[in-house]
Amino acid sequence: MNLFELIAADPACTALLGTSPTKFFEFGTAPALEVPPYATWQIVSGEPFNVMEGTPSHDMVEAQIDVWAPTAAAARSTARAIRRALDSFIQISHFATGYDPESELYRVVIRCDYMTEV
Repeated sequence: MNLFELIAADPACTALLGTSPTKFFEFGTAPALEVPPYATWQIVSGEPFNVMEGTPSHDMVEAQIDVWAPTAAAARSTARAIRRALDSFIQISHFATGYDPESELYRVVIRCDYMTEV
């Protein structure tokens, strides 16, 4: 499963995050001074989905998605769209909100678990 492909294919997400590019960046790749809202994602942890015989064909992955926006309402609505796009494919394990004084942006953090092919 590819998080970017799921977000880029969802009309509600692209209405908020745009197309060409869809502003859903892997960690460390968001352009400097990107105009919000945008979101970043990263793999927080992973482990092989071990089987009794043979090598694992899947990994269990925990990912973190960070939504950045100029207002709390924009951060929440963008996070809601992302969550709805992913809900059929992943399990949300945690979410939180906050404000980053350095960037002056509101943030919603979504932690999720899913299986991916090796």
